[in-house]
Amino acid sequence: MTAFRDSGPPPGADAADTHRPAVVVITDLVVLAKHLRLLDAAGRRGLTPLFVFGPETPADELARHRRDPHHPLSRLADDQVRHVTDTSLDTLLHGVAPWLRDRQVRAVLNVGEVFVEAAGALARTLGLPGPGTHAARVCRNKLLQRLAAPALAPRWTLLDPARTTAPEGWDTFPAVLKPASRMSSSGVRAITGPHALPPLLPGYGPGELLLLEERIAGAEFSVESLVRDGAVLWAGITAKDTNESDTSFFTETGHTSPAPHLTPAQESLLLDANTEFLRAVDFGTGMSHTEFRLTAGNRVVLMEAAARPPGDAITRLWRLATGMDLDAALLDLALGTEPATAPPRRRARQVYLDHPRGLLADVTAETAPVHWVGEQGRWPDLPPAAQGTPPRDHAVLVSRHRGDLLGDQSDSQGRSVSVVLDGPLDADLDRAAHEAARRVTIHTVPPAAAPDTPAATPAPTGEAVR
Repeated sequence: MTAFRDSGPPPGADAADTHRPAVVVITDLVVLAKHLRLLDAAGRRGLTPLFVFGPETPADELARHRRDPHHPLSRLADDQVRHVTDTSLDTLLHGVAPWLRDRQVRAVLNVGEVFVEAAGALARTLGLPGPGTHAARVCRNKLLQRLAAPALAPRWTLLDPARTTAPEGWDTFPAVLKPASRMSSSGVRAITGPHALPPLLPGYGPGELLLLEERIAGAEFSVESLVRDGAVLWAGITAKDTNESDTSFFTETGHTSPAPHLTPAQESLLLDANTEFLRAVDFGTGMSHTEFRLTAGNRVVLMEAAARPPGDAITRLWRLATGMDLDAALLDLALGTEPATAPPRRRARQVYLDHPRGLLADVTAETAPVHWVGEQGRWPDLPPAAQGTPPRDHAVLVSRHRGDLLGDQSDSQGRSVSVVLDGPLDADLDRAAHEAARRVTIHTVPPAAAPDTPAATPAPTGEAVR
């Protein structure tokens, strides 16, 4: 039984040149939508890009974008695409085996979370640059991260989902309940005391590894790194906002790159902690994304780490801030060459907006263009500006589809609309972001008022939020 689906060839596509060296890009559509510059970067390097799409990619959407002559995926021949039904190594190998047999594969590049382990094993086996099988495994499991770098870990204990009380001897509250292997803040919940734990346990899968950790008070940051053979070539610190102050969730609601208001000593603490973790997991080559809390006493605590590019718009923020083409840098690292890097000369920010409950009908904005990135399967290109250009709104990004039901932003999948802006390093981007958000309106309709076809666009009436 085959483990991959054929999404169908795009009209007019030519057969790929099997004599050119190739790069295998492993991803999902929602992630690749941010990294479509990889196609041009591969072409400039004389490479044929070969794409493996995972189970989170709807087959009909992939086929629709490949038929669209205005979408970059329409340039791919049928033999350049595989659509697999799960993320296991065996299934990945089944999908890529013909390429490995018939083509000269020069690089394996993973740009999503769910294939980190399988892609790491494939690259390592082929003798190609990658984070390494050990680093890939550890970065997919928060418990292994605690064990690998105990000096950076919060106080933690492992919880059996079948338990009805906190583990014996655990007296650290407030705490955080955290699944060891999920992503996008899924299942992460604040625990105020022992009484708050039992009602949450039925919501987790049987046998799912759950961590109960001390809740660290402090600002949250991520460190993005370009690493080659264990050496950090470039690293930047991104400041994060979450909705934890008024909910029991920890959903990220904003990013600012580079992080403002840090002293040089604090920057050094975060960068040193990042290097310490990468060394602890024997990270090889690629882009890493580590998340830390920095307490008022300047204690750096590891929240989680990823052996792949960061999510949301962070790679776009760093491009706006530095002028670097991070897609080209990712490909260069996968090829074993040193990428071009640059320091920040501007500051960029992404802010997710609150939304009303109801079915998403429309999003309007007074100044910045609105991009339905979820429906269109592609993000806008956001070119860097000159260093002294005043703050500007770049885009309004809609990650959901028309007709989607908007509710709690309990994890990253629950968010819907964000604004991206940038300005000089000394600009007040908080104020600029507030003004940008004020100019955006999210229109919803009650579920009972929805048309028969969810993808239709109802009139922009009903409840709106600014």
